[in-house]
Formats: sequence, C-alpha cells, structure tokens
Amino acid sequence: MDTNELIQRYQAGERDFSGVKFQYIELSNISLEEINLSDCDLSRAKLHNVNLNNTNLSNAQLVSAEVENTTFINANLSHVNLEGISWQNIDLSNADLTDTSYDHSTIDNSNLTNANLTQMGGFQSTFDNCNLIGANISHAQLSEVTFDNCNLSNVNLSHTTFYDVYIQGSNFSNADFSNAHIKAMSGWSNANYTDVNFQDALYLDPEDLPPDIDLDEAGLMFVGPETDLSGKDLRNIDLSESELSSANFSNANLSGANLSDADLSDTNFTNANLENTDLSDADLTNANFTNANLNNANLDGAIFDNTIMPDGSIRGGEE
Repeated sequence: MDTNELIQRYQAGERDFSGVKFQYIELSNISLEEINLSDCDLSRAKLHNVNLNNTNLSNAQLVSAEVENTTFINANLSHVNLEGISWQNIDLSNADLTDTSYDHSTIDNSNLTNANLTQMGGFQSTFDNCNLIGANISHAQLSEVTFDNCNLSNVNLSHTTFYDVYIQGSNFSNADFSNAHIKAMSGWSNANYTDVNFQDALYLDPEDLPPDIDLDEAGLMFVGPETDLSGKDLRNIDLSESELSSANFSNANLSGANLSDADLSDTNFTNANLENTDLSDADLTNANFTNANLNNANLDGAIFDNTIMPDGSIRGGEE
C-alpha cells in the first residue's frame, strides 16, 4: 500500500491497517491518530511531523526508520523492532514500549516522560538530551548504551542489567536501581544521583560506582570471590566469565542464569535452584551442589574435579 491509498482510506474513516507492508513509506504533516498499524512493516519509513497519538503499533517493524517531529503520545509500541532507528524531536510520553529492541539506534531531543520501556533490549545505542522523567526501564538489558545529558529523575531501573553504560551529564535523582545488575557503568562524576535507591543491587567492580557512596549503607551487594548471596533471587542473571570462587549461593534462585565460563571453584550451591542455568565451560572444582536443582542445566564443557553433585556423589575428571 502506498502513501496516497493509506491517506485516502484513513480520511474515509478506516482505522485498521494491521499487518500491511509499508516499507519505505513517506508521511509528513498529517494526523493519523488512533490508527491501527500493529504487525505492520514500516522498515525504512520516513515520518516527519506526523501525529500518531493513541495509535497501535504493537509488533511492528520500524527497522532503520527515520522519524522527526512526530508524536506517539499514549501509543502502543510494545514488542516493536526499533533497530537502527534515528529519531529526533519525538514525543513518546506515556507510550508503551514494552519489550522493544533498540539496538544500534539513537533518540535525540525527545520526550519519554512516563513511558514504559520494561524489558527493553538496548545495544550500542544512545539517548541524547532526552526527558525520561518517571519512565519505567525495569528488567531491561542495556549494553553499550549512553544516556547523554538526559533527565532520568524518578525513573524505574530496577532489575535492569547495565554493561558498559555511560551516564555523562544525566540526572538520576530519586531513580530506583534496586535489584539492578551493574557490570560496568561509568560517568557518575558528571551525573546527579541524589537519593538513588540501590537496595539489593549487584555490582561487579567498585570502580563502576560513585566513590562517595557507602556501599553497605546503600544496600549494594558485591558479586565476586567469597561473596555471600545465599537465599537471593538471581533468576536470569548474567554472570558469565565472572570470578566467583568460594562464593555462597546456597538456597539462591539462579534459574535461567548465565554462569558460562565462570570460575565457580569452591562455590557453595547447596539447595540452590539452577534449573535451566547455563554452566557450560564453568570451573566447578570443589563446588558443592548438595540438594541443588540442576534440571535442564547446561553442563557442556564444565570442569568437574571433586565436585559434590546434588545426590551427594563426587564427580571428578573430564566427564
């Protein structure tokens, strides 16, 4: 369907265009409020000064779309593929962006106030001069993402994983980092982190945290050799290639976790839940799995040497 046909049918009162292919479509200076574009392919579309408020774009493809001066207020963009986008001056306030893929992308000078970005996946991407006040970015996976001069006050970042994330010049006052997983995060010296909630957040390197924060008082938990995480809920956590020798994970929930290539020698997993956990190529020398749940765990290439298995038997050698 081309631009003219879409506009004619919309102006005639039609609103449901779900599943239609609109690759390379160009729209400008028009209102398409409340249109249904769910499951549509809008790859490489160009949208300039378009009103898409209250629209349904769920499960749409917006790969490499160029969007400027366009509004998506209260729009449903859940499960949308935003890979490679270049968006400027966009209003996404109160929009639903749950489970979006935001890889190799940039959003500049845009409003995401109270937007829902739960479970967002972001890789090698940038938010530049954006307003994210009150946004929900919980349970997200952020890798090589930059927040450059953004306002993230009162944002929910709980249960989110940060790997090589840079927050230069951004405002995180009153942000919620509870249960977050901070693998690498820099730029704190140029950021506002007044009254941030770090309760039960995990961190791998003290250098990735503000130097003036009392880690124990803030409730931060170090993940490394000899760490005590007994009884903690660590479902789906990524600790691949981590140094965790002599750590205590007894009674912890590690179901779905990634512990591949990790040093888990002398580690205590007594009564731990490791169902569907990736332990491939991990060093399990002297590890204790007494009464642990290893159902569907990936043990390919794991090193067993004097390892206590769930039934109490000792496993050693290359098995």
